[in-house]
This record gives sequence, structure tokens and C-alpha cells, in this order.
Amino acid sequence: MQQSQSIPKDRWEFATAGLTASAPLIASNIKKMGFAGQGDEAAEQYLADIELAIIAMNYVTNFAVDKVRFVPMDDASFEAAFEKLWEMGEVR
Repeated sequence: MQQSQSIPKDRWEFATAGLTASAPLIASNIKKMGFAGQGDEAAEQYLADIELAIIAMNYVTNFAVDKVRFVPMDDASFEAAFEKLWEMGEVR
């Protein structure tokens, strides 16, 4: 059985900063791609989702670094988990 591990606070901060900085660039690309006339709406939805992720990451960084644990997965385990979520309709 694999051991869970935590991620240090400074790594959470670095990841949050990277996501914050890259989100507008990705949203701009989403707009340019058009998505059958839905580019603006898709970009806005993406930014709203990223904002939620950043809020969650800030919460973990400030209040729960020692409580959030991860179990490393090999590629086969990840693919199996993804397939299961797909079958359950949780991945679109």
C-alpha cells in the first residue's frame, strides 16, 4: 500500500501564483478558439472555475497544508481511475 504525502506550504503558494498568472493567457486563447461562437462564455466559465480553484488552494495554503494528503499514482492507476469516472459520467 502506498503512503500518502503532504505538499509543503511554499509549493502550494508557487502553484497558486502560477495558476493565477497563467489563467488570463489561457482564457484569451479560449476566446480566440471560438468554440462555435461560444468563446467568450467558455473563457468566462474557465476563469470562474480557476477563481474557485485559487480560493481552494489559498485555503489549503493558509489553513490545511497538514491536513491535505495525496497518494502518488502510477500512470496505469491514473488511467483506471479516469476510466471509472468516465463510466460514471463524472468526466465530460
